[in-house]
Amino acid sequence: MFRLFFSLSFALGVATAATIITTATCDGVTTTGITDANCDSDGSTANATLGITTLPFGAGVLVTSSPPGSASASANFSGDYVFTVFGGNGGGLFYPCFRANSFGSGVGHGAFDGTSFTFATAQSSSCGVGTVLLVLSNAFTFGVPQIVLFGVGATAATSVSDFESGADVSLIGFFLADTSGNLLPNATFTLVEIPESSSWSSLGIGLAFFLAVPICRVRFRGGFHRRDLR
Repeated sequence: MFRLFFSLSFALGVATAATIITTATCDGVTTTGITDANCDSDGSTANATLGITTLPFGAGVLVTSSPPGSASASANFSGDYVFTVFGGNGGGLFYPCFRANSFGSGVGHGAFDGTSFTFATAQSSSCGVGTVLLVLSNAFTFGVPQIVLFGVGATAATSVSDFESGADVSLIGFFLADTSGNLLPNATFTLVEIPESSSWSSLGIGLAFFLAVPICRVRFRGGFHRRDLR
């Protein structure tokens, strides 16, 4: 039985270099926000939200229109992070595990260190195992930080045929394996957002704190959906 092993240490700088935006459009009028946006006009509603401070990181949108009208929503986040794996020697492979739900025209997106996914079916997942892990995984060296680009996003809209649409997508953890693809039950990781230059001192304090505190391990148990990307 395959299991997903992960733990997380996460720190935010005072100011970050991430791109964060949400939009909601009803009858041609767009509302823009940072972690949330919503609108309501003539029976059309659109809501977009981002949850980016703790694992699971996620984006979600919900759009309704009755009677049929014009409404849409989007939520997008991307930023650079320092990703470090602990719990062994030498190197290995990591593979991001995203999960998503969508209906109507809803579409979710997830990307991590050059590996990207699009989810356009209900209860989709990137949590593949076996050959999928080996083909799409990236390399790491234990204890060596690496800078990765991470992002999540979701979009949805209503139309004459879709009275309601929505999507949500989240990064819930990683498969961590040796170079042969064997999962590493004792491996852990930290994921720290890179702040702007003015906040490097804050990041240094945060890193020192996390290195001084033992890293706990959380095990996720449960079935995984087959890789279903469209």
